[in-house]
Amino acid sequence: MNDVECPYCGAGQEICHDDGQGYEESELNQQECSECEKTFTFYTSISFDYRVYKADCLNGGEHQWEPVRCFPKLYHDWVRCTDCGEESKGEPIPFEEAIKG
Repeated sequence: MNDVECPYCGAGQEICHDDGQGYEESELNQQECSECEKTFTFYTSISFDYRVYKADCLNGGEHQWEPVRCFPKLYHDWVRCTDCGEESKGEPIPFEEAIKG
């Protein structure tokens, strides 16, 4: 998939982000076309994409708890709601016990 088309020859180009180039929205950037070898300039515009999900627990429903898995296990009964992200950790496990597994 190409990021832009060369304004001279129309060839598809991928913007080179070596050393972080091309991410700053306020800077005018330069790049050479890999087809016609002419240099063009570009500005970067960053946009956001959002995905939405139901969270019944925030609207009077029940939380959908699932265990949080990590090593070492730091808390007894550590769970997280898959809908809203709320966590319940229970009692901490002493570090020496936690690293034993």
